[in-house]
Amino acid sequence: PAYAEGTFTGFYAGAEVGAARSDTKTTVTPATGAAATRTSKKTQADLGVFAGYGYQFDNGFYLGAEASANRPTAQNKAVTLGGVSVRERPQYDLAFKGVAGLGISDSTLVYASAGVAQVKSKYLLPNNITRNATSSGRVLGVGVAQAFGDNLIGRVEYENTTFDRKSYVTAGAPTVAYKPASNRVSVGLAYKF
Repeated sequence: PAYAEGTFTGFYAGAEVGAARSDTKTTVTPATGAAATRTSKKTQADLGVFAGYGYQFDNGFYLGAEASANRPTAQNKAVTLGGVSVRERPQYDLAFKGVAGLGISDSTLVYASAGVAQVKSKYLLPNNITRNATSSGRVLGVGVAQAFGDNLIGRVEYENTTFDRKSYVTAGAPTVAYKPASNRVSVGLAYKF
């Protein structure tokens, strides 16, 4: 098919609902003795918004950029490691991605994305200390977008996000390190301007 009008060309903004499986690796290292490590796995729903711009060439090839934010609808529970209670509670995720895709029909686009991500979390540390902090990482994704008329675009997307390791030292208590990661599937609807 021809894409002279660029079916997916333009600015767009939308909202999405997702199911994210978090895989947070937590390590508690006492002053003496062996470290204790556990990977906490939790699947929960989240809500998000996104906006971006894309350009579709005459041959169907697509290039774009997108920013997004999402927030979980539930919180992780505390776990006990090395005799202390610890927890990582994500507050929200932000991401900025480049997108490349190819039209497989005049109204359907398959695409891949890659970019940087940041998560803000509340950490429960030994001695009932809490701390808010952000972690940076990378995000990779694939998806399918479907145009409905001139302005509505629906999509289904999978993303894998891995964040940097964060370590916290509390006086008189073990060192606690967190390394968050997630796998997320989402369904979204956007309006193309």
